[in-house]
Amino acid sequence: MDYQAHDILPFSQTSYVAPTAADEVLPILREKNLPDEIALEIASLGYSPGLSKRRVRQQVYHVSNYGTPTNQANITGLYLSTNRMPENGWRVGPQRIIFQTRAKDQGWADAGGDGTFENSHTWFEASILRSFPLGTEGNDRDVTLEDDLSISWQTAVTMDLNANSSRNDLRERGWDFVQAADGRIAWKVCNNITASNQYRDYRVEWRRGFQAEDVDEMAVGRGEGFLELLEPGFIVVLWARAQQWNWRNFVGAATIEIKYEL
Repeated sequence: MDYQAHDILPFSQTSYVAPTAADEVLPILREKNLPDEIALEIASLGYSPGLSKRRVRQQVYHVSNYGTPTNQANITGLYLSTNRMPENGWRVGPQRIIFQTRAKDQGWADAGGDGTFENSHTWFEASILRSFPLGTEGNDRDVTLEDDLSISWQTAVTMDLNANSSRNDLRERGWDFVQAADGRIAWKVCNNITASNQYRDYRVEWRRGFQAEDVDEMAVGRGEGFLELLEPGFIVVLWARAQQWNWRNFVGAATIEIKYEL
């Protein structure tokens, strides 16, 4: 059963308000004859517009239905989804997104890499979903998408997210992938440390228009172009992944925070 545990993967700030609430204070600040750029900065900082989502629930994603120890079988499961991006109140849009995960693999690795990100075959990816068909309200069920879509997909030969199987299941629930110009539908977030018996906490932050130069790409993804694709009504989802026969991604918790500037 899911539950809220604020001491597990705590958010970077205790609460957020909708961008619309921050928008409402702007006329008041303008009445004080403040320049627009100062009024916007005060509203953005003082009202901390954004949204956040946490899930604390143990799930195990086990590559078990395909193959032998030498092939590239893999599994994908949807662990967490956000609420919809606000329909109103955006002036600049989402500027930062923060992912946190608490996870581990099965605690062993035949090919070495113990205690590093080398030979890591458990990881997380993020996607953006839009309503399907386009222009509809999308999923109006009372349950979250991760509870509504509790199945996992396994494939035998590729590390890529299984777009065909997952897209069909998503469309049945009123959602579809948002694709980048190059066709990408999933962005790597982070890998787990290899052969770790203990849960570890990981944190990844992407900023709009900013690319860190010192990223260890075995450990984390860059998130290039991700925030630029977020629009009102879209949601962000976090996939748990594992590759190679008998590997397991044990997930204990995850969070997503999205921060806006007015």
